[in-house]
Amino acid sequence: MLRKTLSLAGFFGLSLFIQSCSLFEKDVYVIADVPDIDNQFEMNVVWDTSVGSGVGKFFSSLAPAVSDERVFVASRGGKVAALDRSDGSKIWTTDLSDEEENDDRRSPRISGGVSLGFDKVFVGSENGYLYALDRSEGNVIWKYNAGEEIMSSPVALADRVIIYTTSGRLIAVNDENGEELWKTSSEFSELSLRGTSDLTVVENGKVLMYGTPQGKLNMIDSSNGTLINTIIVSLPKGRNSIDKIGTVSAQPLFLDGELVAVGYHGSLMHFAGGASNVWKKNLSSYRNMSYDYSDLFVTDDRGHVHSISRSTGEERWVNKDLSYRDVTAPVQYDSYVLVGDMDGYLYWLDSATGKIVSMERVDSDGLYIPPVIYDGIAYLQTRSGDVYAITREQQESRSSDEEDDD
Repeated sequence: MLRKTLSLAGFFGLSLFIQSCSLFEKDVYVIADVPDIDNQFEMNVVWDTSVGSGVGKFFSSLAPAVSDERVFVASRGGKVAALDRSDGSKIWTTDLSDEEENDDRRSPRISGGVSLGFDKVFVGSENGYLYALDRSEGNVIWKYNAGEEIMSSPVALADRVIIYTTSGRLIAVNDENGEELWKTSSEFSELSLRGTSDLTVVENGKVLMYGTPQGKLNMIDSSNGTLINTIIVSLPKGRNSIDKIGTVSAQPLFLDGELVAVGYHGSLMHFAGGASNVWKKNLSSYRNMSYDYSDLFVTDDRGHVHSISRSTGEERWVNKDLSYRDVTAPVQYDSYVLVGDMDGYLYWLDSATGKIVSMERVDSDGLYIPPVIYDGIAYLQTRSGDVYAITREQQESRSSDEEDDD
């Protein structure tokens, strides 16, 4: 197989957003070949269907939102659908491209996740709109124009929905009517990664945590947006503008009363109460983390997948088989860690050893987000808009014949 190379500019083509001109180094990154694996088991597709035409090559980290009976999915082009969780059949489909504010746009550019709350489905867009849809029928109940790109998943709390824009601003709107309740000032950075950190809810919904383009972890009062505390996660140093990017775009974790955060060109850090540092590890990442009862799983900026002790920060194992293959965030599933890559392969890593024990190509257009795990099933959405319900057990496969028109 031909060995492929990728320049620094090419490697960050999907992930890096440069808002000012800078001089790139001439470093060359070698992309690992597709591994040759003798599968220990085959991936079982319980059902599959599609939603619109997916996200293509754009930065839209759309993942399914799953409830007891339904799976909710969206496409960049504006299709939002509710699927029956048992067989993938479509219950309803709404096309947000029909909304008047999108008449003069190429697309609604849905990118701000899919989230659930108050019997509603929430999605945000790069056009700056937050949409609230009725969960049972899919009707648009209200919309809010933030005027700024929304690229992380909205969060529903108490009587409000909170969004985080690419300017570094948090905005809370009323759940019933979409009226603005409060907003924070912008934390704009001239040089940052494309996208924003997902919000983490702590203290029974009273506090929100999120990463910033300046390499900080902020904690705010969710009732009024007041800043409670700030922790520095990333203080990058370097010779060029790329090396100096210190964005915290990975969602922070709050585990058993302690928090974990990681920064790009920063560190993986574990904090106890009072924000005192328990341990710190030199590791750069912009992907969300996953965990089990003892370990953290992290994909670094080179595509290496790490297993790290939650209590000590000690590295259990690192898998380097997928270097620079634009590897997704990891997700823990039973005794495996699942990741995808730019060529659309889904890999199953043994969570005890890090060894790839099975792999299968799901979508030639690539995978950008990992599956969502719910009740023993992995729900995966590909760049092409295909949606899969996956297990590793050999069960009778069922396929939904119904497909959306693009």
